[in-house]
This record gives sequence, structure tokens and C-alpha cells, in this order.
Amino acid sequence: MGDRERRVAALLMQADSVRRAEYVLFTHAPGIDLAVLVRELHAGRRAFERDGQAKAAALVDFYVSLVEELMPALRAADRRRGAEPAGTWEPVERDAVRLMAQGQLDGALELVRSAGAALPPDSYAVGRMSGMEWRIAEAMGAAGRHRDALRILAGLAREVGTADDVIQPGLRLRLHRLRGGLYRAEGEYERACSEYRAALDAVATIGEAGDELDVRSELADAHAAAGRSRQAVRECRRILTRAEAVGAGSAPRARALNRLGEAYRQAGDAAAARRCFRRTLELAGDAGVDDPRVLRAAEAWVGLGDLLVDEDDHAGAAEAYFQGLLKSMTVNRQATAQGMGMVASRMERLRAPEAELLLRTAEVFRASFPEDDRYWGHHLPFRLAEAEALAASGDAGGAAAALRLLRQEALGRRADQATVLRLEVRLARTLRADGAGGAGTGPRSGGGADRQAAFDLLWARRCELRGTVAARGGEARGDLAALVTRHQECYGVLIGMLLDHTGAGLALPESGPEGAPEGDAAVELAFDLHEEYRAWVEEASAPAGVPETPATLRELRACLAADPDASRCAFVSYFCSADGDDGGCVIFVVHADTGQLTVFQSSLGGGEMQRVAGRLRRAFDGDAEAFPPLPPLPARRPWRRKLDFFEDLAPGLLAFLPAVTGRELLCVAAAPALQALPLAALPLPLPSADESTRATRTLLAHRHAVVQVSSATALLRTVARPPAPADGGVLVAGVAADEDPAPERLEHDVDFIAPFIVPEHAGQDAVTEVSRLSATPDAVLAALRAARVAHLTGHGWFDRAEPLDSGLLLAHDGQRPSKYPPEVEIRIRLRHLLTARHVLDAGLRLDLLTLRACSTARRDLHSTGDLQGLAHLLQASGVRSVIGTLWDVDDTSSRQLFADFYRRLSTTPETPWRALWEAQRAMLEGDGTPYDTPYDTPWQRHPYHWAALALFGDWRIR
Repeated sequence: MGDRERRVAALLMQADSVRRAEYVLFTHAPGIDLAVLVRELHAGRRAFERDGQAKAAALVDFYVSLVEELMPALRAADRRRGAEPAGTWEPVERDAVRLMAQGQLDGALELVRSAGAALPPDSYAVGRMSGMEWRIAEAMGAAGRHRDALRILAGLAREVGTADDVIQPGLRLRLHRLRGGLYRAEGEYERACSEYRAALDAVATIGEAGDELDVRSELADAHAAAGRSRQAVRECRRILTRAEAVGAGSAPRARALNRLGEAYRQAGDAAAARRCFRRTLELAGDAGVDDPRVLRAAEAWVGLGDLLVDEDDHAGAAEAYFQGLLKSMTVNRQATAQGMGMVASRMERLRAPEAELLLRTAEVFRASFPEDDRYWGHHLPFRLAEAEALAASGDAGGAAAALRLLRQEALGRRADQATVLRLEVRLARTLRADGAGGAGTGPRSGGGADRQAAFDLLWARRCELRGTVAARGGEARGDLAALVTRHQECYGVLIGMLLDHTGAGLALPESGPEGAPEGDAAVELAFDLHEEYRAWVEEASAPAGVPETPATLRELRACLAADPDASRCAFVSYFCSADGDDGGCVIFVVHADTGQLTVFQSSLGGGEMQRVAGRLRRAFDGDAEAFPPLPPLPARRPWRRKLDFFEDLAPGLLAFLPAVTGRELLCVAAAPALQALPLAALPLPLPSADESTRATRTLLAHRHAVVQVSSATALLRTVARPPAPADGGVLVAGVAADEDPAPERLEHDVDFIAPFIVPEHAGQDAVTEVSRLSATPDAVLAALRAARVAHLTGHGWFDRAEPLDSGLLLAHDGQRPSKYPPEVEIRIRLRHLLTARHVLDAGLRLDLLTLRACSTARRDLHSTGDLQGLAHLLQASGVRSVIGTLWDVDDTSSRQLFADFYRRLSTTPETPWRALWEAQRAMLEGDGTPYDTPYDTPWQRHPYHWAALALFGDWRIR
């Protein structure tokens, strides 16, 4: 007696606003004794007075007066509720619940809607029927019928409306959270995030901190699922800050730390992620088996294991996963199942010995929860690991049978698309391996039938993806990037099967390349598939209005053959396995003049490339967040840091060299992880080489020039653009930082550019200089719009948190920028920046833009759905050719290199690729004639100096 009234009184005394108090009364007070509620409030006031909390006691007095003021309205609502006999709604609810329990959701929905249509509009039972529709929509969502659930909610949304009464915010909160979850399950992350933001607006009205943390967590999960790691990091930091501000307990804070750690890991910040996971373990240090912090500790151990896998430490990862497994053993069966499933899902990331040991250990505890519908998803990772173990032991038939059953169950349970795709890829891999060992002679007999079944399964999935991309058009590009990236392994298996084709193994789909030479159709289809994947990932990040139709091999051949440099050029394109998976890469080579296609396969995977790219950046740029901090590379002593780890990549990355003999120009469509590496500095593989010959080995730059493009599709789009205006001139702009001791080193590049400008190749106003304090972002951008060729100098800034805010630091309001942007308040920093956002909106038409600044070609490789670097943004905005820097460059060597480049460009103004290549070789070999000082110091021969410059886009000024 009085328990409900006591609970409502406690909620009222916790309310921090009148709005929140009204919401509590109208949602929790109906059906209770209001006089008892008032007595409970008075008792609370007296307790506050005894404790000396006068302000709290006065606030309770206010809420007593509020209850008394609203008492007539609350009692009227109760009378209206009791005016209708329960028989008008209870039988319908009871029958609907029974149908739902039997899985007959459509029957339940029809029953509820029929009953609701027969009720008067002002009937209390109408609200009860609407509540049942909510429950049916939730059940449909849980059953995988996301679209049907969204259609139900669309009707309920009209009833909720936007009225500003005290009950509506809670209904809107529930509506938007449910719709957000459904859109996320459908892979429509933009819409999901929009729903969660609307839910946050409702939370702001209600004022409930717990709801806010829950909604923000769902929003962060949506960003993470979409691959938007930077946005996920920002949202997770807000969650942690808010949890600490409202005094949340250690369990909620530990959960927030784990979310933030995983977001940091996906964003490539391993150090920050490790700090978060370790803080979680500190918070959960004394937790018992019935403490919710135990599961948070299990999550932290699994996160640490993921970091160790990223670092290729599989033994350490297995130990961390085992610790997570032990921590997941709690008295709560649901928590135990969640923790064990979390550990089991990581088994496939480990190498075979460690994965097998962990699987055998986990199996001991697996019987602690039943294999029924509630726990099917928790058992799935174990059953998948068992199938993988069967395949590894040579029982491909048993593995295929197990995977077929899992796929059938997943489809029957309407599992999410990612789960079904994952099972289909595993099944196709197993069938492919089983079929490779078969002795069938026809395309559908014996082992060949298994291979054909594997191919057909994934081909159908790829066609479904193609239809989805076409249906979405230019909408939700970030969603498309995440969706296509999820299919990377699917494309990899299809491409691998096509390259294994011997002429009698696969029946190719009718949509294969028309007119392909006999016996080459499978290989050419493999090229088109790899280009389709690359182009969709890139195009999903491009400005709206850009066609998303991927280029075909036929179109690429026509484009390359039309180039005057065709006899010197080869197009090289990489397709790597999924990030973190060392399954190898495929390298396609197309001769520009003959159109000949050759394919090479390398065991080097995308995970290893990404690790090496990170090590190279730390070696050159340093790492201020390391312990102890690692300073940048000493420019005059670059040999102090060895690059052996980089040189070890050469055999795998340059496996294509036999196909490009005599081809001076290599147009390379590099895999994302490879775009951060200076390919020109790779040593050519030798049959054998000891340490004494390593320093004198021939590098790729000695024999080949390298130009980078995002994809064949991007190349064709760039070539098709109209040239810059014929009357456009040459722009030279730059400004030094406030801390630079010799500003003239950055503000007088016109001195080595103007002497080499050929009048007939420049506009009427040959050279325009915008430098020193006049070089503001607005002035430089205006000058860029009128130029044909431009050269920008200064200090570059790469914003890891928001790459679109990266750019060139320029002057503002009569002041030079700071050389150390992280130490400057962000609003001041942005005033000095010509950012990627500005460039993207400018609609530039430049033939060539060179950037003598730090890290202007750097890209963020850890977030999906964004254009991730200044050089790439410039190309997307309309610049045909960009020369940028892959890391932070040295002032002296970069000035010499650019001066030599412009001197050589004046003799061959239509071939910037050759001018850059020759300037780089001159610095590398030490025999060039620089603008100001000779190359007489060996430190400039190090790749840090000459290999930093990279040419992106079209290699000619057409």
C-alpha cells in the first residue's frame, strides 16, 4: 500500500524542471491515490529539512503545490479511463498477444486495426489499440520485418504528431528510437541518425539523463556501423562527459569508456583506445560475479585483444580474449551469453592455432545457456567457428553442410543483412575450396558444381547490391559507402574464383564483358568487378551529381589508347582483402597502347599495408602522443631511422614489374592503405641482397614515374572534364607562419616559378602573386577561380578529428597563422585555414595545382563515406592534376625540388609527370641542377626528401 505513490514521489523529487515534473505526473500518476502522493511528498520534505537541505525542501513544497494545481486534470483523466469497461479492449489485447506469441503478427495487426476502426475517436480504447500497434511494430522489427514495422510506425507518427503537451515528448522519444533502430538495421544510417537526433530533442524536453545516455549510445552505434569513426568518437566522448556530469555510477561510465575505446580503435588511434580499455578495467577492478561491471571488464579485454590483432600479436590477443571469456562468467545468464558470444565472434580474427585453443576453452562454458530462439545469435559465432574448424581439418563437405544450415536458419529468423552476407561468403569460400578438389569435368558436375554454386550465390548477392545502389541514386552517399564496404569480402571471393577459371570451371553470367577475347572473359570480368567495388566506395564520397556508374575495362582501354603517351604508360590497379585480413591482394595491369590485361596475385594483405603505412608516418612525422614522445625525423639526419619494414613490402607490391618493362609511366590506382606509401621509393626486388647492397639497390623511381588516381572511374571523369579557361594565368600564393625565422623561404616562391613561365602557355596575366599578409583564404580562393595553374605554399594542417577541416594555413586580419595549429583555439585556427570544405564548394577549373606544404596529400583511412584528403578534394572540385605531399616536408629540400620541377616543366609544359619524375631522380641521384644550391649533401637522397611529392589525377596538361 503506497508503493506506487512512493515511487512517483521519488521521481518528482528528482525532477530538475517543471516540464519534467509535469511529465512524471501525467505518465506515472494515473491510477494512484493523489492524496497519498501528497503525503509522501510531505514526508520527503521533512527528511530534507532534518538533513539541513533547505533548498531541496522548498523545491518539494513547490511540487506539492503543482500536484494540487493539476489534481483536477489528473482525476478527470482517471475518470475518463474508468468510464469504459475493460471488456471493450481487454479481449482484443488478449487475442492479439496470443497471435503474436504464435508468430502471427499480420493476424494480430489486422485484429487490432479492425477493433480500433469500430471505436469512437475519443474512446480510451483507441489509445490501447495504438499501444498494441506499437508492440506489433516492435515484434516485426525483432523478426527482421523492418519495412513492415516502419509502415506501422508511419501511421502512429501522425497520431503522436508534434503537439506540445506533457505526454507527447515521451511518445516521440519512443517513436524516434524505434524508427532509428529499424533504419539502422536496414543500413540506412543517415535516416537512423536523423531519428536519434529527433529523439534527443524529445529527451531535452523530458530532462531524463538516463534516456539521453541511451539515445546518444544508439547514435554512436549508428555512426560506427556506417564506418564513420570520427563521428562515433565525438558522440562517444559526449556520452562519457555526460555520464560523468550527472554522476553516473562506475558501470555506466565503464560502458561509455568501452564505446569510446572501440570508436578510437576504428579511427586508427590505438593509444587512445588502449587508455580507455585500461580505465574500464580499473573501474571494474573489485567487481564480483553479480556486478554489471564484470561484463564491462569482459568488453574491455576483448577490445584490448582487437588492438593486439591489429598489431599482428595473435598470441597476446588470444590471451586477452581468454581473460574476456573468464570475466563474462557471471550469475546473469543473458550477460554470460552476451560476453561469450562477443568472444566467440573474434575467433575468426585469430590464426588457426590460437583460434582452435580458444574455441576448445569456450566450449567448456557454452552449455551454460540453451540453444533456443533467444540465444540463437549468441550461439552463432560458436557454430560458425566450428564450421571453420571443420574446413581447416579438411572436411569441406561437413563445413559446407553446417554453413548451409546456419544460412537457412538466419534467413528463417530474418537475421540482419550483415549476418546473412557473412554466412554466404563463408559458405562460398568452403564450396570453392571443396570444388577445387573435385574431379568434375563439366561446369555443374562433381567439384565443379560446388564451385558454380559458390559463384552463383555471391553473384546474386552482388546483383542485389547493384540494384540497391541504383535505387538510392545520389541519396545517402555515406550509407552507400558503408554498404559497399561490407561487401568487400564478397567481391574478393568472386574475383578470386574468376582468376582461378580455366575455361571449363564456371558458367559466366550473361552480364560479363561483351566481345572479350576467347579465354579472357573471366579475367576481364574480374577487372570490372574490382573497379565496380573501388568506384562505388570512392563515388559514395564524391559531391552530389557525380555519376556513380563504374568504368569498364573497355572504356578504360579506349581512354588510355587515345593518349599520346600510350606507348610509355601502363595502368596498375590494386584490389586488397578486407582491412585487418591478410588474405592478399590482386594487381591488374593494363597496357595503354595495346589494351593487354595481365593479373598478378600477392600474399600481401591490406592489414599489413595499413600497419606499414602507420609505421612510416611515425618514422617521418613523429608521434607526439607516444610514450616517450617521438619527435619528427631530423631532416639532415634521415638515415637515423631505418625503413627496413618498408622495403620488405617491395616483393609483394611490385609483383607486377615483369609486365611493365619499358613503360616509363605507371598510373596507379592504389588501395586505400597503399595511398599513404611512396611507391616510387620501393626497392626493386633482387634474387638475393645482403645488407651491404641494400643502400645501393635500384628503386622504382629509377625506372618508372608514378601517378596516382583513385580509380579508373575517377580517371575517366577527370580526363572528360573541359580544360581550364585559356585566358587563365598562373597563381603563386603563400604565407609563412608567425614562428618561422625566415618567412622569405615560404613567401617568395614566385622567384623560382616566374622565370620558367612560357608566355604562350600562360594567360594574358602571366603570373599573379598573392603572398604574405594579403594571402587570406578569401583572396587565395578568389584567385584560384581565375587561374589555370596555381602554386600554393605555406604550412599544411591535417585535422585527424575532421579531415574536411584540413587545409593550408594562410593569413587573416593582418596576422600570420601559427605554425602549431593544435595549440590555437579552433575558431581562430579556422579563420586562417583554406580548408577542404572551401575548395569543394569553389568549383575550380585548374589544369595543375601544386601544394608546397605539409601533408597535403594525406588521407584518413579509417572512416567511411567522406572525401578524406585535401588533394582528393581538389580533384573532386574540378582540378585535373594535383601535386601534394604525403607527409610533413622539409622546407629546404621541398623548395629545391619544386624549383627543379618548374624548370623542367618549362621545357615540357604538357607533361608534368615527366618534369616531376626527372626532378625526383635528380635529387635521388644527386646529379641535378637545382635553383639555388647544388645537391651536394647526401641527406637529400633519402626518400623522406624526394619521395614526399606525389602527382594525382591526369598526368598531362591537355
